[in-house]
Amino acid sequence: MTEIASTLGSMLSLIIVTLMGYIAAKVGFLTADIRPKISGLIFNITLPCTILASVGEVDPATGTDAITWSLVLGAALFFVMLAAGALANLVLRTPRGERALYLWMSVLTNTGFIGFAVLESIFGGASVFLGSIFIAISNVFIYSIGVAALRSGSTHAESSAHGGARRRRTVDVRGMLKDMLNVPLVVSLVAMVIFFAGIPVPAPLMRAADMAGGITSPLAMMLVGLSIADAHLGAVLRQGRLWVFTLVRFLLAPLAAYLLLAPVVPSELALGVFTVMLAMPTGSMAAPIAATYGRDAELPAQGTIVATLASFAIVPVLMVVMRM
Repeated sequence: MTEIASTLGSMLSLIIVTLMGYIAAKVGFLTADIRPKISGLIFNITLPCTILASVGEVDPATGTDAITWSLVLGAALFFVMLAAGALANLVLRTPRGERALYLWMSVLTNTGFIGFAVLESIFGGASVFLGSIFIAISNVFIYSIGVAALRSGSTHAESSAHGGARRRRTVDVRGMLKDMLNVPLVVSLVAMVIFFAGIPVPAPLMRAADMAGGITSPLAMMLVGLSIADAHLGAVLRQGRLWVFTLVRFLLAPLAAYLLLAPVVPSELALGVFTVMLAMPTGSMAAPIAATYGRDAELPAQGTIVATLASFAIVPVLMVVMRM
């Protein structure tokens, strides 16, 4: 009972920080034009620092087992996300033209910003290191198979001025590689080398990483508050199909996965990280990337808000089940 109360208290803290961001946006302290800069600061500096600092919090006695299972579950994460999205499409009888978008919203999730904030708040710093393994592996699939799924419906006939020839979008391989090879991924790989090789890291460097990484969670949750403040909530909240999709993809699928894997996976920490990562809402980049590949950006933009709002109820429910 104490663990459940602690978990709910941790989630309440994240909600309060999100409300701070919402209020800051409403009074003008946070504005849409500075969002890219804050996101860049988090993604390229403070988040990598959080990952690096988390290495020192992994217990060597149990760390190897947890990391091994994180590698296994990390390889499965994307495909479970994709299957959950396909199931949601089946349940919703999604129109053919929107199916690829729902699959995309299922796999491009906010595991980095909200995910790390939730992990650190509930499981402690060691879980961030494991979370970085999940993200490193799943990103490879997201920006290859995931983008292919997104493009599956975006290749459409366009009548050109020369006889109505059919034009196909070319695959931006360089862009995919750039998306996969980012700073958090590189730092995640470095962190794994440090852990497995037992490389000592100077204490001042680890303290600096811990200090800089300490602002990741509050900044990330304030950005969530900014996104909610900028959204047209009235229109978003009336999207019934998105709410059902969110229920199936972000609550029922993680819950089913946890119940099926709990008797099989011996590492409670690795399984907990997997479940949290699977429950994270659609990421803010889902809409702009969809637009890049010729898809409607409005649906994933609305899906991001709905799933993010729902996550503040979904995560506590999952944590209560996991603590029982």
